[in-house]
Amino acid sequence: MNPSRFSIIPFTQNLADDFKNINQAWIEKYFEVEAEDLRVLNDPKKYLIDTGGHILFVYDNETQQMVAACALKKWADDEYELSKMGVIEGYQGTGIGQALAEAIIEEAKQRGCKRLFLESNRKLTPAMNLYQKLGFKEFVNHESRVDYSRCDIVMEMFL
Repeated sequence: MNPSRFSIIPFTQNLADDFKNINQAWIEKYFEVEAEDLRVLNDPKKYLIDTGGHILFVYDNETQQMVAACALKKWADDEYELSKMGVIEGYQGTGIGQALAEAIIEEAKQRGCKRLFLESNRKLTPAMNLYQKLGFKEFVNHESRVDYSRCDIVMEMFL
């Protein structure tokens, strides 16, 4: 990711629609948008920010648009979930996702996170490869925290 072209910026309320649009695009492409998706995407401030989480975006300074988003959802003082990570079409495979994930992992560390986990689907091969590259390992004996029918894998890392 070219730091002169792209900036990583935190959530502000005026970016709520960008968060929804970036995530809804990938969910609709591969799955179906579920009730829990709509709850979070329609009010990320209430369900992520106000509960102790964080959202980061990647902004393309050339095109002046948000091109990626990722959330950090707080479950406990030392446990967070990497959630709702999406990169818009045309920017995938450019390293933006990795840079964004690394920034969200760093944010989790600064917040005292000891265990960071995510729930995903094995058919999202590029995402699976990225998570493994970042150091996430499959958590075999798991129970899903969020009831998304699309999730067939839980991965975790210890910070």
